[in-house]
Amino acid sequence: MNRKIALLPVDGRPVTRELPKQIASIGNWEVLLPPKDLLGFLKEPGDMAALEKWIWEVAPEVDGFVLSVDMVGYGGLVPSRVCIDGEERIIQRIGLLRSLKEKYPDKVLMAFSSTMRISNNYVNEEEKEYWNDYGVELWEYSFHHHRYEKTGCEESNQKVQDLGNRIPSEILEDYLTTRLKNYRVNVSLLDMVEDQTLDVLVFPQDDTSEYGVNIGEQEDLSKNVYERKLFQRVFIYPGADEVANTLVAKMIYQLENVRFPTFFPVYSGEIGALSTAMYEDRPICESVKGQIFAFGGYTVNSPVESDIVFAVNVPGKRQGDLALQKHLEEVDTPQRNIGEWIKRISHYLRQDKLVAVADTAYANGVDARMLPRLLSEVKVSELAGFAGWNTAGNTLGTVVAQAAMVHLQKQKPSLPEAEVKERLLAEITLRLLDDYVYQSVVRQKVRAVVDESAISREELLYQVTESFRNEASVFLDQYGLDFSLKDIYLPWDRTFEIGIGRGVVS
Repeated sequence: MNRKIALLPVDGRPVTRELPKQIASIGNWEVLLPPKDLLGFLKEPGDMAALEKWIWEVAPEVDGFVLSVDMVGYGGLVPSRVCIDGEERIIQRIGLLRSLKEKYPDKVLMAFSSTMRISNNYVNEEEKEYWNDYGVELWEYSFHHHRYEKTGCEESNQKVQDLGNRIPSEILEDYLTTRLKNYRVNVSLLDMVEDQTLDVLVFPQDDTSEYGVNIGEQEDLSKNVYERKLFQRVFIYPGADEVANTLVAKMIYQLENVRFPTFFPVYSGEIGALSTAMYEDRPICESVKGQIFAFGGYTVNSPVESDIVFAVNVPGKRQGDLALQKHLEEVDTPQRNIGEWIKRISHYLRQDKLVAVADTAYANGVDARMLPRLLSEVKVSELAGFAGWNTAGNTLGTVVAQAAMVHLQKQKPSLPEAEVKERLLAEITLRLLDDYVYQSVVRQKVRAVVDESAISREELLYQVTESFRNEASVFLDQYGLDFSLKDIYLPWDRTFEIGIGRGVVS
């Protein structure tokens, strides 16, 4: 083995492009990445011809491929929602997967293709232009159309009729036609699983809810998977940006030919574990199972029989959103007990268990009521993983992959233990800087004083950089963490996400 995997990510953001590489390095594997400038920018698609050329160039030296179908077919995750190319053209592009498998039949090929999201807002930054005027109406049409199909609710039926009259027919037709195209492309991927082109296929549900046209598509895909008996090779669950982490970790375990670890979940609150996270369609505890199962593991009922204790911080009643400042009052409630949860974490660490922490109390940032308490009793270097970014699925999949790499090095060491700890500590520190210092603290401060739509990209970056460097310096000193901050950048020229350079990924 060359211990190398080729990854074609959904776009060029650090969490989708660089994070899988950083996690794989903990297991002493290298993830080869295409140049960032080929991966597009927001709605601007990646250079699909150049990316195909890159795949063929690196193919001889890698042991397997993890490929985003959204990038292969549309030029990226956001372009997949706005692409005007026809279905035949998209399917022609993804024929690359079949050509690749024909040329390298013994190399593992895993792919992922999102179930197209539907946003409940009037922001067209990542959608078609008409989202500014009809975004919420389109979301409501989708929700009530599917709800009526599933439940026969007459109120939803009336809503669908009313919304159909309010939304211009050409806009509604365009939206539904775009969805149908994406769905039909996804169905075609099942043929590739059946004919052994794809070893594993993931359909992550990008930003979803209980009802919606997208959920109907997911149900149809699930039925298709069941009828074709592909349930061991096709996975459908909430997520998107973290899927590359999951599949890279899964491929490494398969190529190393080692047993997948078992996980024992420990929640900070029972009600919160049963609550449905924002942008998802199922309880958090079921998302935990979905992420672990997609990776290749499963949960067990006691810490004794587990390889990894999976400590999940949940909201008391309902997940909040730090970026949108929504439902914040429903997070830190008496329905959870953070102090007792941290005591359990400390207990398992004293028993020399691998303990990884996933913070799902909020979408888009770490729980500021939890983290200082956790770090007052637990050293960062003691953890086998940590994350708290974007959706619950993004966080959970990331921490599963981190902990899996640590467990791999326990089973089949290929690096000195000190090197594993150093790489892991650097990865967790980066997540703390991004998920907590930036998303939970700095982003709120900058947004409070800056109208990012009214200033230049240079001024916005300056404001973010000044605030972030100050807060990061205080945080690193407070917890005795050594991390060399290189360049700070805004990947998509907005405050939603940050890039933190540390001189590792070129």
